[in-house]
Amino acid sequence: MKFDFQYASDSLWNIESEQKERFASWNRFRGTVDIDLGELIGQLGWYFHATALWQGGGNLGAYLGLLTSPSGMSSENTCRLDSSWIEKRWLDERITARVGQFAGQDFYGDQHYAASFIFEPMGYALGNLFTTLESFDPPSTPAMEIRVVPIHNFYVKSMVAAAVRAPFSQNPTGLVPQFNGTPVSVSEIGFTPGKNASSVRAFDDVEGRKGYSGLYQFGASYNLGKFTSPTSAIPRSGNYLLYWMASQALWRVDPQEGKGLDATFAYDWSPPSLNRNYTMLTAGLRYNHCAFTTRCRWATCETT
Repeated sequence: MKFDFQYASDSLWNIESEQKERFASWNRFRGTVDIDLGELIGQLGWYFHATALWQGGGNLGAYLGLLTSPSGMSSENTCRLDSSWIEKRWLDERITARVGQFAGQDFYGDQHYAASFIFEPMGYALGNLFTTLESFDPPSTPAMEIRVVPIHNFYVKSMVAAAVRAPFSQNPTGLVPQFNGTPVSVSEIGFTPGKNASSVRAFDDVEGRKGYSGLYQFGASYNLGKFTSPTSAIPRSGNYLLYWMASQALWRVDPQEGKGLDATFAYDWSPPSLNRNYTMLTAGLRYNHCAFTTRCRWATCETT
């Protein structure tokens, strides 16, 4: 059994502004529990996960009037159970099934090097995945998923979740699953040179990027519900989104370690006839050196 408690804050302050308030701060407390039921009650291959949070403050994206938030965290004030699920793994994790309450954007279309970047499209997931009402963190919705690793460097996974247009209001506490809205299906295939596909997890860390490893993904989401186009008030049935993502180690000081240069790229597309923001492109470089990380996105860089 593992417990994890986190506190994170994003703050913004400017010297001069047309707005009366020049300071905004977003704060999040999160608690997570992971239980290996095989060790606890002898049910080998069974696992339980739950995470809850309190978050609140100023929405930095709305404060700046931006389409893309400068924070990978800020959304709406809430205190709720984010996600919980029961998971079963077979054949040395080559087959995994999961059912419960979780977000599609935590596992599909999320950035593999997310921990290296702080602003939303690269620090979490592509910013327009909600085009098909794919669920996101923290207002997760009921979902089920299956993942298969047929060969060492290749995986296929697919999930179905409840697609809700106002996820924060339809289930404020997250404690009782709400089976409303239309189903949205999301699927992904991935190729993982330099590592075992069964070990790939969303939001990979430095340990997982040792050597010349990489991750190449293609995914698609589809929602059969009614959608209104930007140019017409008449609803149309069905909406979809396609995405392509690539993350690759380019250079290593030691071929067996993680110190060196990584690159990441992502692009998505959905029909412009149905979606005002129908495409997004991100690209970046990540240099990991000892205790600090230099992160570059287009022409701007920052060091921590």
